[in-house]
Amino acid sequence: MTKKIIAAAGVLVSALALSVSTAGPANAATGFTAIRGCGTTGAYGDMSATNWHGPEATITIKFTLTDTAADGNSVRMRLVSKDTFGRIHYWPWRTNSQGKDKTSTWNTTASHPNGLFDIGIQVARVNGDGSTRNQCADW
Repeated sequence: MTKKIIAAAGVLVSALALSVSTAGPANAATGFTAIRGCGTTGAYGDMSATNWHGPEATITIKFTLTDTAADGNSVRMRLVSKDTFGRIHYWPWRTNSQGKDKTSTWNTTASHPNGLFDIGIQVARVNGDGSTRNQCADW
């Protein structure tokens, strides 16, 4: 009986030490970085999101979008996210209308009341009437 109590106490101490070492304030404060990027005819975009430490995080985002075709069409990109209920949220578009080989960059933050469970981007080339000509996505 005494051996079982000592063994159980040893397991409890080990579990406590593991939880303290992995859930310390440094890990919670820094989170991790998510990189997403994709290209479609006429456009390439990527995103770097930092401070993503769980669904409740406010992430810091850097978007980069390049027009790769001399076709007179604008290109655009946006954040897409999935909340803790599995619903997809489409964020506002950011547009680059500067022409071929021009790159636009935006820095922003994002959070959602239902959480950021998964994040990705959509990149698109836009017709003159604003409709999407072609697009790609990366989760």
